[in-house]
Amino acid sequence: MSPAGYWPQLQAAIEAGADAVYFGLQHFSARAKVGFTLSELPQVMQTLHKRGVRGYITFNTLVFEHEFPQAARAIASLAETGADALIVQDYGVVKLAREIAPDLELHASTQMSITSAEGVRFAQNSGIQRVTLARELSLQETRSILDETGCDLEIFVHGALCVAYSGQCFSSEAWGGRSANRGQCAQACRLPYELIVDGRVRPLADSRYLLSPGDLYALEQVPEIVEMGIAALKIEGRYKDADYVALTTRAYRQAVDEAWAGHKTAIDPKQALQLEQVYSRGLGPYFLTGTNHQKVVDGRAPRHRGLRMGRVTGVERDRIVIAAGDAHAIAPLKAGDGVVFDAADWRSPQEQEEGGRVYKVSARPDGKLELEFANGAIRPERVRAGDLVWRTHDPDLDQAARPFTHATAPVSRQRVRIRVTAAEGQPLATEWSLEKQPQLRVSVKSSAPLDGAQNRGVTVESLRVQLGRLGNTAYELGDLQLEVTGSPFVPVSILNQFAP
Repeated sequence: MSPAGYWPQLQAAIEAGADAVYFGLQHFSARAKVGFTLSELPQVMQTLHKRGVRGYITFNTLVFEHEFPQAARAIASLAETGADALIVQDYGVVKLAREIAPDLELHASTQMSITSAEGVRFAQNSGIQRVTLARELSLQETRSILDETGCDLEIFVHGALCVAYSGQCFSSEAWGGRSANRGQCAQACRLPYELIVDGRVRPLADSRYLLSPGDLYALEQVPEIVEMGIAALKIEGRYKDADYVALTTRAYRQAVDEAWAGHKTAIDPKQALQLEQVYSRGLGPYFLTGTNHQKVVDGRAPRHRGLRMGRVTGVERDRIVIAAGDAHAIAPLKAGDGVVFDAADWRSPQEQEEGGRVYKVSARPDGKLELEFANGAIRPERVRAGDLVWRTHDPDLDQAARPFTHATAPVSRQRVRIRVTAAEGQPLATEWSLEKQPQLRVSVKSSAPLDGAQNRGVTVESLRVQLGRLGNTAYELGDLQLEVTGSPFVPVSILNQFAP
């Protein structure tokens, strides 16, 4: 289940293989700066449904009493657009939606802070069909809740975490009047802080961002999650770009498919590094494998770092010398990469970091690397031995995401089942349906009846060759069944009538 801030992310999610996409309106959404307008929703839902993808709308903010008439109108309009579900936080909205659109599926947002079987049952009794559990639960706790309730459960597997429980943060509103529960979070957690012990300021050096968690990464836990029977694996990121959506969706799509097929999941180290490169504050499974707060918050930086490529060992007039890290062996540092020199242990957080595009990378006999930059691109005097080196941008990543973000033909295709009935003297009859949505089906018959075969009659193999030629459509042939009466002959000219 992938995030979509707007059209580029929505298209990337579809092509990379998402089963569902979640997105918001520009009102009543926990991500107020992105989303679609109400007038765009019919086109959004049509785009998704044509590709066999479900569309979930985030209606997940607290709603004030004076806003309920507006909320009621919005819910009625959403139901008319064919939305597959609403993701909600406010139980008042749950009650309102049940009265206005009783057939509309409702999902509990993670911001309902549901952490127990009792909480799930309360949500179910209120009319909610799926519960997105709090992100602070371990997989063991999630398994227990699933065993007790049998409810459709959804969990986050990738993306940003909140230092507040399930996003229930009040600091933004208290300090600046911007409520995180109304989609206007000012991200106080991403600011530097001082620690005062017994009235004295304690220097924190590279741990100043005390409230800034790392980002969730559960690719290695996918087999266990699939085996448990979790209904949906959710990727965070409605503020992220299309490259992020494409690469994370593709990675988890592949992992889920391998786990579902019973194959042992082998994480491609290069792909894992791509996920860290495209957006990361430091990746880990964190709460999914148990509580360890010291692991969740590193405190060195609050923003995207990318890949740690090494550490500065020397600064010369026109080049920086670094000792390369492990990532360099898998995804080498190269000309054109964007880097930043991280001096969090000695530089003030108010100072701008030093960095730029690498002009040339040279290997030295001692195994270290020399980085050269264009004239004036960086100020070497602001770089010191010991600084960490992060690659913040890799042009190769743009190329890896491009097949999904700029697809000229469908990349992700739906598997189609075809049932063929062939009888002498009768038109060739076919029934086409989608494997994921068997209720969507169409029947097509040939314009002419079939003659008897002189030599070889129709076979499954011959039909598969012809009917499987689906060209640049968003479909591929799956199961094909043939029911034959007599010995009919099906000429290629008839089968060509079925070609797209």
